[in-house]
Amino acid sequence: MATINAVEFAASFARCLQRSSSSSLSSYVVAVANSGGPDSTCLLFLLSRLRPPVSLVSLHVDHGLQPASVDMAHRAAANATSMGITHHTLHIPWGCPPFPSRPVPGAPFENVARQVRYHVLFRGMTHSGASILALGHHADDQVETSLMRLARGSTLVGAAGMRRRRRWGMGSGNSTDDLTWVGHPGMNHFIVRPLLDFPKDRILATCDAHALNYVNDPTNLHPETSLRNAVRQMLASPIPGATEPPPFPQESIEQLMRASSFLQSTVTAVTDTKERLRRATALLADKADRLDSEVTEQLRNCVLPSPPGTLLLPSSKLLTVEDPEVRFAMVLRTMRYISFHPWGSTRADGDRRRVGIHRIMNHLWPVEPPAISPRKFTAGAGVLWTPVLYSHNNGFKTHFKSQCHLKQLDSTQSAWLVSRLPPFFKNPQEGACSASRLSVDLTKQFVLANAASRDALQVLYDCRFLVGFDLTQMPIFVRNALGSVRDQPISIKILPHTEYFWPKVVLQQGSSPDLVLAVLNKKGEVNTLGSSSWISMEWVRSLEAT
Repeated sequence: MATINAVEFAASFARCLQRSSSSSLSSYVVAVANSGGPDSTCLLFLLSRLRPPVSLVSLHVDHGLQPASVDMAHRAAANATSMGITHHTLHIPWGCPPFPSRPVPGAPFENVARQVRYHVLFRGMTHSGASILALGHHADDQVETSLMRLARGSTLVGAAGMRRRRRWGMGSGNSTDDLTWVGHPGMNHFIVRPLLDFPKDRILATCDAHALNYVNDPTNLHPETSLRNAVRQMLASPIPGATEPPPFPQESIEQLMRASSFLQSTVTAVTDTKERLRRATALLADKADRLDSEVTEQLRNCVLPSPPGTLLLPSSKLLTVEDPEVRFAMVLRTMRYISFHPWGSTRADGDRRRVGIHRIMNHLWPVEPPAISPRKFTAGAGVLWTPVLYSHNNGFKTHFKSQCHLKQLDSTQSAWLVSRLPPFFKNPQEGACSASRLSVDLTKQFVLANAASRDALQVLYDCRFLVGFDLTQMPIFVRNALGSVRDQPISIKILPHTEYFWPKVVLQQGSSPDLVLAVLNKKGEVNTLGSSSWISMEWVRSLEAT
């Protein structure tokens, strides 16, 4: 079996970074998730041979859940040291919030272990100054992922598997008390998988050729541990009945077998089962990449100027998009951009409910012109879709009588304004869509920051805006007010402003009217009302695919 050479690996790594070459990599700090196994050992070795070199740091997570943990930690550290790479072993503080209690022996722990591993890896990345985490997933891992997703009823886009590069995102929780929460720093951190082009055999051959020592995780050989391990066992014995069936419901196994047959049917040029599956998943991944590029281009050409935190999509340009898959992906991308749910979470994608997404598609791309004027609606993700009339001279307006009225207005076109869904006021203390989440009291954070002589404070508001405070430029009257917080009721809050729920920073003192410290205007500029520019407001959600 051929080894992985430096040229093809460099090309694969550049593709992960969405660059045409691996030049100018000195500005990157790449953390490598180093388990001590063959995949991460090979990845660490190949990254260390890149020319020009890239700054590397090795991170190993010691779960402390199995006897082999010590040997794996030692091997990971020894490999990194032998390559001259800075290494950190990260331990999991089980039972210390937000970490759960240590799993009891014999209990399923795969999902919990994965969540805590990624949480610790993100901490390790940020502390080491890395913005990229490289993982050792390879082509055979991709096949397993594709099969599991197809078996669960995923679309072909979902069956494309893991992305070569993806933004870390904000997580899926809502606060620092949640293990999966990352917040706004996740928008500037990325995961890359440079080995997705290469099968396991070539990784092992590369390790052997360069005398790279590694250890095998014994749990990977236990099909009862996870469905992925069961799939791995099934793929290792393509002859039905050659091994004991995995300890999972027969229905699940049958779904996996059907998924395997489907993937293999898409490739006829080769006879080897494993290679057919690899090529099939590679074709799906390439298709997903092309779809992402097409959606990015369509949105770039389609979006009109609109207030911060909104998108304005003209119907005339939307109707030029004919491919249903592109339409579907455009809706998802738009929802993720506008939603107040954490970017990258399934909730920001409307939980990917096809019924809701197709409802939106039916409004944006009607089969026939509607008999009555369209009305605003929502179909998930906390996103409001409002029909508007738009002209380059006068902007847009949300109220019009009929489609006939539209035709009477020169140089005016119909469009959809996509914005945040208004909060529910009926139960203001409940749920992610409640009004209470839009009122954020920062008083305690200001007092603590002031006491610690910190220079800056940043707050993620509504998972949409990053509000920053330069404490060195804080007006004297605000500083004095905070100094008397024990003597009178004083608070600094972020409140919603306008129908688009932009952030507004106010100082509240007793029964006096709110003193506005900063507001965002429709041009996206911050008005500090005569004070120094000590408050910034930045939209943090991305319209990119990953």
